[in-house]
Amino acid sequence: MFRLNFRIAVRNLLKNKAYAAINIAGLSLGLTAFILLLLYMNHERSYDEWSPGLENVYQVRERHDFSSPDNQERWQDFVDSRAAALLGSKVPSITYATRVDNNWDNEASSVRPERGEPQLVKGLLDADENFFRVFPYVFVWGDPVSALKKPGTVVLKQATALRLFGTDRVLGKTVRLFRWRTDPGQALTVTGVIKEPKGPQSLAMSGILRTGNRDKDPDRPAASTYCAVYVRTRPAADTSALAKTVSRVYLEHRKWLFAARKISWKAYRAKGNYAGMKLLPLKQVHANPPFGENWLEKLKPLLVISVFLFLISVINFVNLATAQSVQRAKEVGVKKVLGVYRRQLVLQFLLEAGLQAFLALFVCIALVELLLPAFNAHFGVSLTFWHHPDIASLCLQLLLAFVLVSLLAGLYPALVLANYDPVRVLKGSYEHGLKGLRLRNALVIFQFVISVSFIIAMGVMQMQMNFMTHRNLGFEKAHLINLRTNYSEDFAERLRRIPGVESVSTTTQVLGNTFNVPEEITYKGRKINLSTVTVSMDALSALKVRAVSGRLFSPNFKQDTINSVVINEQAAKLIGPNPVGQAYDVLSEKEKNTFRIIGVIADYHYDGFDKPVLPTVYKVTALGGTSSTNNLLLRIAAGNQQAVLARVAAEWKRMYPDFPVRYFPVADAFEQVMQADIRLKNLTAVFSVLSVVLSLLGLFALSTFTARRRTREIAVRKVLGATDLQIVSMLNRSFVVLIIAANLVAWPVAYLLMARWLSGYAYRIDVPLFPFAAATVLSVLVCLLTVSIQAGRAAQADPVKALKYE
Repeated sequence: MFRLNFRIAVRNLLKNKAYAAINIAGLSLGLTAFILLLLYMNHERSYDEWSPGLENVYQVRERHDFSSPDNQERWQDFVDSRAAALLGSKVPSITYATRVDNNWDNEASSVRPERGEPQLVKGLLDADENFFRVFPYVFVWGDPVSALKKPGTVVLKQATALRLFGTDRVLGKTVRLFRWRTDPGQALTVTGVIKEPKGPQSLAMSGILRTGNRDKDPDRPAASTYCAVYVRTRPAADTSALAKTVSRVYLEHRKWLFAARKISWKAYRAKGNYAGMKLLPLKQVHANPPFGENWLEKLKPLLVISVFLFLISVINFVNLATAQSVQRAKEVGVKKVLGVYRRQLVLQFLLEAGLQAFLALFVCIALVELLLPAFNAHFGVSLTFWHHPDIASLCLQLLLAFVLVSLLAGLYPALVLANYDPVRVLKGSYEHGLKGLRLRNALVIFQFVISVSFIIAMGVMQMQMNFMTHRNLGFEKAHLINLRTNYSEDFAERLRRIPGVESVSTTTQVLGNTFNVPEEITYKGRKINLSTVTVSMDALSALKVRAVSGRLFSPNFKQDTINSVVINEQAAKLIGPNPVGQAYDVLSEKEKNTFRIIGVIADYHYDGFDKPVLPTVYKVTALGGTSSTNNLLLRIAAGNQQAVLARVAAEWKRMYPDFPVRYFPVADAFEQVMQADIRLKNLTAVFSVLSVVLSLLGLFALSTFTARRRTREIAVRKVLGATDLQIVSMLNRSFVVLIIAANLVAWPVAYLLMARWLSGYAYRIDVPLFPFAAATVLSVLVCLLTVSIQAGRAAQADPVKALKYE
C-alpha cells in the first residue's frame, strides 16, 4: 500500500509542477530560517561542554557596584581576590580555587619570542598555580601538575605556540611579555602546550601564565584586588548546602573587613546596599553575563521572526493544497466508492505532504550551506552544518522538524480531501461549506498580519536608526583617534609636533572605552550620587563638547588641577539651578575635600543609545598619572589622515619598540555601538521581503481556489453581459476586504511591539504613523496586483466550457 501511495504522490507532484514548486520553495524558506536559528542556538548552548570534568567547576560571583556601567550593584564576575583563599579554606566541599586575570575587553599583550619580533596576543591570562587543577585542559606537551608550579612560567595553546614559534614543540623556550608600552617586560619559560578544546569556552584565552602577582592578596583590609575566581567542588556535592555555606562564609568575612576598617555594617545595610557571593556553574556562565542581555534575550527577536516566517510557509502549504482540492475531489469520490477507507486517504495525502516536506528539507540544506558564510560573518560565529560537532543530535532535530512540518502542513488538507462526500462529488458538486472557506480566509488574514507587521517594524526601525545616526552626540567624533594607552606628557609632546595633529589628550570617558567611578557628594546638606570622570586639561576641548554655562578647564587657571570641576547637564539638574561657582564636599574615610564647579557642559554620548547619560563630574588629574585612562585621544586635521597615522606609528615604535601600537577611530566605535541595531534592522528587512513573497503565494493560492469555486458563477455573469473588468473587480473586492482586515489587526499589534522595542532606548523617536500608512498602501496594491492576474484569467475563460454540462 505504501508503494502505491508513494507512486501516486510522485505522479501528482509531476502533474502539478507549479504548485509543487511553490509549496517546496515556501517550506524550504521557512525551514532555512529555522535551521540557521537552530545551529546558532546549539552553538550558544554548547559553551563549556568540552570536558566532563567541568561539571564540578564554578565561577564565583560577588554583588557590588565597582565598575558597573550604571553604578548599580550587580552580580559581577570579577571579585575580591581574597575569595579564592577564603572559599578554599572555609568551605569543605571546595577542593581547589584559582585566581585568574580579568579579560578586560580581551585586551592584547605584546609577546616577543626568542629571536623574533614582538606580536600582539589576546587572551594571555595571569593565574595562580591551581589553574590546571580546576580546569581539565589536555596537555600536548608538559605536565598539568607542575606546569605552573613556579612563577615566571607560561602554558600556551597550540595555535599560539605555532604563531609565535612556528612549532608546538616549545618546552623550555622563553618569551618576554609586555603588558603595556612602558612595561620593562618579564621573561617567561614555556612549560606546557595544551590542545584547543572542541567547543566554545566562556573563559576565552590563548595561554595561561604565572607571574606570581595572582598569588598575593592585599594585606590591608581597606585595599582590594579584583580578579576572576573559579573553584572545583567534590563530585556530587550538595549544591543547596554549598550555596548556604558560601553565603555565610562571605558575610562573616565582609563583617570582619568592615570592623577592621571601623565602618558600621548596619549603616551600610541601611543604605540599601547588598552584600553577597554565589557560585555559578561554569556551563551557565555564558548564558548569564553580568551586564547586558544574555544570548537568548538577544535572540528573541530573531526567534519570533523565524517562527512567524515558518508559520507563513505552513499556511501557504495549506492554502495551496486546499486550492487543489477541486482537482482531487473526483479522485477521492471514486476511491471512496471503490471501498477505500478515510484513514487510508488521510495517510495518502499525509505521504504527499511528507514527500514535499522532504524535498523542501533537501533544498533547505543547500540554502543553509549557501547562506552560512554570510550568517557567520553577520553574527561573528563559525557555524558549520556537515562538520557539526554533534551531527547525530542535529540530524535528530532535523528529523523532528521534518515530522512537525509534515503534520502541520499536511494534516488539515488531508482531512479536507478525505472528508469529501462521494455522492455529491460524483454529481459535480465540490462545495465543502463555508467552514473551510472561513478558515482559509482567516489564514490569509493571519499571513498578512505578520507581513504588514514586518513592514511596519522595518519602517520604524529604519526611522530609529536614522534618528540615532543623525543625532547630535554632543561631541565631534570625526577625525578623532583613540590610542589604547595611558597618557605620557613626553610622548604627547612628541605627537603634538607631528604636522596634522591638532591636540593630544586623555579621558576615562569616550565612546568605545569608558570607565566611570561612582562618587557621593554632599551639596548643601544633600547627598547626591554622581559618576566621576578623569580628564586631562584639554580633553573636553579636544572632544569639542559645548559649554552650556561657565567655562572649560584651562592651563591659565592653576586651581583647575587642584579642586575645580566641570559637570554635565544631568548632574546640574540634580545639584540645582545656577551651579557654576557653587562648591560641594566629598567625604572619605580620613578627610573632607571641597570642589568648586567652574562650568556645565552639554551631555555627550559615550555609550549606546539604550543607556541614558549619567550625571557626571569631570576632574583634571595631575598629569603623570593619578588615574589610568587607557585612552590617548588624538584630534587630527582633515586631510591625509593615513599619512599622519603612519607618522604617529613611527614615533610610537621609536619610543616603545617592544609594544606594537593599537588605535581605533572613535567614529568606528560609534559604528560598533550601532552594529547590533543595524543587524536587527537588516534581518527584519530580509524577513519582511520573504514574508511578503510567501504571503503573495498564499494569496495566489486562495484566489485560484476562489476562481475555481466560482467558475460557474463567473460563466453565468459573462453570459448575462458582465465585462471582464466587472468580474475582476468582483473577485478583487473580497480580497481587499481581507487585506484591510489584516491591517486593522496588524496596526495595534505592531504599535505595541514597536513601542516596547523603542522603550529599550533611552533616546528614541515616538512611534511614527508613516510606516503604518505605507504598509497599508503597499499591502493593498500587492493584493490587487496578485489577485488581478488570477482574476483576469478567470474572466477571460470561455463560459461555454463551464456551462456545457449543466
